[in-house]
Amino acid sequence: MKRKSATRTVIEVALWLSTLLIFIPLYFVIVNSLKSATEVQMLTAKLPTVFHFENYKTVLQNANVPRAFLNSAIFSFSSIIVCAVFSSMASYILVRRKTRTNGLIFNLFLVGMIAPMNMVTTFKLMKALNLINTYSGIILLYAASFMPFTIFLYNSFIRNLPADLDEAAVVDGAGPIRRYASILFPLLKPVTVTAMVINFVTCWNDFVLPLYFVTQSDKWGVILQLYQFIGAYYSRHDLLFAGAMLIMAPTLIVYLLGQKYIISGMTAGAVKG
Repeated sequence: MKRKSATRTVIEVALWLSTLLIFIPLYFVIVNSLKSATEVQMLTAKLPTVFHFENYKTVLQNANVPRAFLNSAIFSFSSIIVCAVFSSMASYILVRRKTRTNGLIFNLFLVGMIAPMNMVTTFKLMKALNLINTYSGIILLYAASFMPFTIFLYNSFIRNLPADLDEAAVVDGAGPIRRYASILFPLLKPVTVTAMVINFVTCWNDFVLPLYFVTQSDKWGVILQLYQFIGAYYSRHDLLFAGAMLIMAPTLIVYLLGQKYIISGMTAGAVKG
C-alpha cells in the first residue's frame, strides 16, 4: 500500500511539473504584454511597474484585428461544422457497410493523414473553380484537409456502437438519414466535440493556407494579419506579446469549453464496448 501511495505521489508531482512547463510561458507572455516598450526589452518575468493595457488597444486599432478575428471565426467555425457533418456521415457508411471498396476508401483517408498537400495542384484546382479569395473556397479547403483525421476518430468511435441500435430503428421504419440524425449523431457528442476543438485550434493558428489562397487583405485571418503587423512593429515587443495574447485567447476559451469531452473522445475508440 505504501509503495502504491509513493508511486501516486511521484506521478502527481510529475504532472504538476508538466503543468508548470505550460503555464510559465503563458505567464511570461501575459506579463510582458502589459509592460512598456522600454521595460519589455529586458524580457524578464517580473510584473510591470505600470500595467499598460493600452498595448491591446494599439494592436486592435493598428492591426485591423476585429476584421481579422471575424474572418478567422468564419473560416474556423464553418469548416469544423462542415467537416463534422460530412465526416460522421462518411464514417457511418464506412463502418456499417463492410465491403472491400469501403475498406479501400478508408485506407485512402488514412493516407491523407500523412501525405502533404500539393500546393501547386490545389491552387490550380481552386483557380479553375473560381474559389481563390472566397470564403467558401477556404472553408471547403480546410474542411477537406481536416476530414482524414476526423474520419479516423469517428471510425474508431462508431465501431464500438452496437449495431442493434440500427436494427431497432429499421424495425421502427427509420430510413438511413433518420437513423443517422436521430440515433447515431447524438451519440457521437464526445468525439464530435473533440474533433471540433482540435480542428478549430488548427484552423485558427494556420498560416499557410491563407497565405497561398487568400491574397485580399480584407479576407485575411488573424494570424496572417498580425504577421503583417509584426513586420511593421518588429521593434515593439510589447505590442507583439499583446498580439500573441489576442491570438491565443480564442483557442484557450474553446479548449476550456470542450475539455471535458476531449479525453473521452480521444480514448473511446481504444476501448472495446
